Amino acid sequence: MRERFEIKPATLRDAHPIRHLEMAAFPKDAYSYLNITTLLMWPGGAHFKAVDEQDLLVGFISATPDWGKHIDWIVTLGVHPDYHNRGLGRRLLVMAENAMSQPRLRLTVRASNTAAIHLYTSADYVPCFTEPRYYSDGEDGIVMEKIRFAE
Repeated sequence: MRERFEIKPATLRDAHPIRHLEMAAFPKDAYSYLNITTLLMWPGGAHFKAVDEQDLLVGFISATPDWGKHIDWIVTLGVHPDYHNRGLGRRLLVMAENAMSQPRLRLTVRASNTAAIHLYTSADYVPCFTEPRYYSDGEDGIVMEKIRFAE
């Protein structure tokens, strides 16, 4: 039997399940409940969740605009570890990209997260610079960018 997942808009009602997902997906870097609620209320943001057949939240993405710099940021993209390698990360990424309007998209990824870097590279993101010691444990963050159209 093939699993079915649905991508839906995420709302403030999803803040607690998103927090639990963040803790499972990013044990070192999970956003706080306050960060998550702020993201979900950000003007112009795009927030989507992936749910399974029992409506269990198994993935989440949040993107926010930086209108002054003409950049949309993928702030977080997480899939529960039990649901990796099922195409959910790519589906969430496409949904967020389609919902945003700026010519450039950026995100930051741990330098050691080769699976995520592969996903982003395959979606036409390229490394543009490194943020030294970006993460709380001192690991560098790689900022990747996708140019969708000329400004």
